[in-house]
Amino acid sequence: MKKLIIFLLILMNLTTVTAVNETPKYKIIASSYKQEDIEEMYEVKDKLIQNYKKWVKGVDDVHQVLADHQRAFNAKYYNGLYTIVLGEGKGKTLEGKLQVSYCTSSKEIHKKSWLASMFS
Repeated sequence: MKKLIIFLLILMNLTTVTAVNETPKYKIIASSYKQEDIEEMYEVKDKLIQNYKKWVKGVDDVHQVLADHQRAFNAKYYNGLYTIVLGEGKGKTLEGKLQVSYCTSSKEIHKKSWLASMFS
């Protein structure tokens, strides 16, 4: 019995659980295929991305932040996917990655590149 317990303890130490390390994604489903519902879907996407930038600024665990903000968009967050269903959810689907880029122009990128400045 002791050998079995020791074996299980060793096995537990060798086994690691990996968390979701991928970039979180969003999926927004429009209420229908009507033009006004599709426009609403794109407005919700823009609001989500704006809010996401605020939510994750200075945060280490973006997955926890998304889980904490499910109510903000009446969304569900599971396995790295933030899903928003508008109305009946029988319309067009919009999907993408939730990424934050703090660079606003190519000029800013050029200034940050020390390697490019050596050769210019």
